Amino acid sequence: MTLCADDQIRGTLLTVLVALPSSVTDSGIADVASLLEDQAISTSWERTSSKDWSLLWLVDFKPSAKVLAAQIGKKIGLEVLPTNITIAPVPDVNWLEESYKQFPPFVVGPFFIYGSHFEDSPPKGKLPLLIDAATAFGSGEHGTTKGCLEALAKLEYEGVRPKRILDMGTGSGILAIAAYRLWKKPVLAIDNDREATRVAVRHRRINGIPAGEKGMSCASGNGYQARPVKQAKKFDVIIANILAGPLVEMAPNLAANLAKGGVAVLSGLLTTQEADVLAAHKAVGLKKKERIVHDDWCTLILEQKTADG
Repeated sequence: MTLCADDQIRGTLLTVLVALPSSVTDSGIADVASLLEDQAISTSWERTSSKDWSLLWLVDFKPSAKVLAAQIGKKIGLEVLPTNITIAPVPDVNWLEESYKQFPPFVVGPFFIYGSHFEDSPPKGKLPLLIDAATAFGSGEHGTTKGCLEALAKLEYEGVRPKRILDMGTGSGILAIAAYRLWKKPVLAIDNDREATRVAVRHRRINGIPAGEKGMSCASGNGYQARPVKQAKKFDVIIANILAGPLVEMAPNLAANLAKGGVAVLSGLLTTQEADVLAAHKAVGLKKKERIVHDDWCTLILEQKTADG
């Protein structure tokens, strides 16, 4: 079933705005977003102040509101009317300026996260994280990244003092930078996406963090098989904000690279996926120390099992 209107005219940029009720879950809205994943230029969604969903696609074709409503309804098991969908031409605005407005500074625990457009000084007593919205995931606002930042801050508060830190699937580099800000210890940031590595390197530079063994090292590679990981000693803290599937698959490698007494911070999983992720890590000698939940997203802090369990 095509989602395009009969004329199939392309070229003009349009926004497709969909309003959905608060009862739709995070996984449900992600399923809806996938409807135009291969055709849309960009996709974004958020909960409004009333907790309802606002989903926005940027496209270069005019979809059929009637067909799209039917497809959305099928995805979430609810009736969706064409009137829930607003299709409009993209206004002539300064998009760079608008993107800055969408990323105002904010605080997560001890961290102050801001973009390069922020002209004031970061507040005293906060650890600054200069992160620009980019093509790599991780600006700090998403529940998974926020949960990881809170987990790292909690570990530092509890007296965890790592000598070596690994950020597996670093994305924008925000978590690696946050870890360095907390502990001033070497951080290895790995991603299988070269674009993510490029973004992480840029963020390392603009945050004034030294490169190399005394600072933050960024590299592209296939997870724990990446050469810098294989050549390194074991890590006292491993951060992995990826997805549930890769977390399960990588559990044995994570355990093999975690130093004695080390801890792991895992995220990128829904609360419905928590049991599977935990089971995979329990099977390799880890146990749950704590969990942090934001909306439907879960962050886990894991530690090694002791002799008594």
